[in-house]
Amino acid sequence: MTTTEAMQSEFVPVPKNFKAAVIGTHGSVIQDMRQRSGAQIWSADREEEGFTVSGYAEQIASAKRLILEKVVSM
Repeated sequence: MTTTEAMQSEFVPVPKNFKAAVIGTHGSVIQDMRQRSGAQIWSADREEEGFTVSGYAEQIASAKRLILEKVVSM
């Protein structure tokens, strides 16, 4: 990561019925993903089928991997 690298945002599609598992009890799973990846992860509302991830490219890639691993494990 360089100091000139721009922050980015990317939408990660997740079916609504899997979103609760990604968020976890009291947000514990998503908070862990934020800490491990360094990215910001959020969803605009309950009906949105996925999460917006923002940060540097490496952080986004890490967050996407964590989210998709959780979905696949369900």
